[in-house]
Amino acid sequence: MADGLPLAGNWGIPAPDRDGQRFRFNLSHIWSYIGSQARLQLRANDITADLPPPAFAGVPKFSLEELRQKLETGHVFNEKGRLQLSKTVDTAWQNAMFTLFDSISTILATKGLKLFVLYGTLLGAYRNGNFIGHDHDFDAGYISDHTDPAKVVAELVDASKALSDHGYRVACKLSCILVTDPKTNVAIDVFHTFYDGNGKLLLPFGICGTRHFMRSDFRGYADINLAGRKVPAIADTEALVESIYGPHWKTPNPGHNWELDRTERYPQGYARQYHRGAIYWNDYYAHNRKILPPSSFARFVSGSGHLRRHVVDLGCGNGRDSAFLMTGRQTVIGIDSCSTAIRAAQAHAVPKPRKSFRRALKDLFRRRPALSFVHGDIADSETLARLLRTARRGKGGLTLYGRFLLHAITRIQQDAFLACASKELRAGDTVAFEFRTDQDEPLAKKRKFGGRRFIRPQAVERQMAELGFQLLERQEGTGLSPHLGENPYLCRLIFMKKG
Repeated sequence: MADGLPLAGNWGIPAPDRDGQRFRFNLSHIWSYIGSQARLQLRANDITADLPPPAFAGVPKFSLEELRQKLETGHVFNEKGRLQLSKTVDTAWQNAMFTLFDSISTILATKGLKLFVLYGTLLGAYRNGNFIGHDHDFDAGYISDHTDPAKVVAELVDASKALSDHGYRVACKLSCILVTDPKTNVAIDVFHTFYDGNGKLLLPFGICGTRHFMRSDFRGYADINLAGRKVPAIADTEALVESIYGPHWKTPNPGHNWELDRTERYPQGYARQYHRGAIYWNDYYAHNRKILPPSSFARFVSGSGHLRRHVVDLGCGNGRDSAFLMTGRQTVIGIDSCSTAIRAAQAHAVPKPRKSFRRALKDLFRRRPALSFVHGDIADSETLARLLRTARRGKGGLTLYGRFLLHAITRIQQDAFLACASKELRAGDTVAFEFRTDQDEPLAKKRKFGGRRFIRPQAVERQMAELGFQLLERQEGTGLSPHLGENPYLCRLIFMKKG
């Protein structure tokens, strides 16, 4: 309570491995309404205790009376401590969520995946037939047919791509994907689950119970009531709920904390860095179809005098720099592991028809530069070797061009790619990189990408020297490639293969 105003309530949950009970209140947003003079109290049964005055509290933005009015109109403090309209009465949010859930279900069904409610959404539906008022999101999941974690996560990447292609924003976490409808800004966490070889259902996010849900417990799916709607759930709902939340799931616990209460997690099902990168870039290019002008790095390399006759644009994206690098070159090939980006690049690479018949005939007899794009993984030695041999058509040297490549791939991928490139490149061939350095890590970022690395330039120089390359150009600092309010700290390196 604050000055006699009830703020939140909770039930004591038996503490594991110790006597007594524990409880927790998330009220971080309370300091927007009360200051250091407020009287805080805690009441348990018929006992009321005064809490120390919040000396750290500043001047509140709103009054305690405004807080009282919000609480009386159905607002609650959610599990993150923010004040919100209770999900049990927020019908606009509910309707938007059901629409998104139905749409995601339809898309995933084309991939053979059955979506059902899970975690907090399942708990609220099964316990009360409604959402949990203090919940902050909607949880759903599916059970993969695969038991191999690598195949399970690869399936998640494929499902994410389908959702991005349908216009939804998809962000990848370790144990789920966050799917957002950009029209309404509501989002659903979609969790991938799977059985292991012993028939135990693995939820990478983890569980708080001690009893596992087994394949033998599965009885198919059954509709369950949720805020007046029917949604699919696991038929043996109680077994799954108890596995996730433990034996005290029937007692509402607004202070539930996964970091404290979790009993198991299953990291073998986590999305790794390269999975998160694949989902990020598929989503990025699905929603950013405009081809930007050539980058400042492309102009830097083109004017350096170290650009050879044939060019391979590594991690080319939608071909932003490829066409610019083609000027005066005989062959330019772009490669990227993102199929969405490659489709966009290929679409823009198709030359527009000439209006003049005479000009068209003249083009037939003129040897024009070749620009092409391929979908592939540069860390695969066979793919890269075949690509470099194809790019080196006719006479002339070869340049490998990698803008924002190294910090977007893993160190394992980097090592595999450079080892193969070193074998295939000839004396006089060049390699050009631009990447974020370790000095960029603390700088403000407009776009979050969990798979991004921050690289020490000296480490790249040392690795290239060991592979037989000589450093020709080096440029480092901010101001090299500012974009959309972000000014990253970058390093540019150009190397030449020694004889």
